[in-house]
Amino acid sequence: MQTFGDWLESDGYEVATAGSAEEAMAWFRQTDRFPDAALLDIKLPGANGFELADWLSKDFDFSDVIFLTAFFWEEETRQELVARQRPYFEKPLKFTHEVLPFLRRYLAERHG
Repeated sequence: MQTFGDWLESDGYEVATAGSAEEAMAWFRQTDRFPDAALLDIKLPGANGFELADWLSKDFDFSDVIFLTAFFWEEETRQELVARQRPYFEKPLKFTHEVLPFLRRYLAERHG
């Protein structure tokens, strides 16, 4: 079974993955090249995706965040996503029909 990262790599993207917000924070601290975008799952072990996005913005002035969630039905999650005005996708992901075409456009618009 392919993972989301596998799909992105098969389309030519360079991918770094983390199993928790803390792992992602450690990766950002040690890297010398930030990604063009970070796809953050909202429900992560430890800090959640919203907290990770806030930390990335505060400590690294990084805001190219796209959220992923299986919990859009939760009122609090839905309100937070709408308030943040960032792109998001609901799980299960429709990679080839929604996510990949969006990422291609998003990255082309943001990073030429």
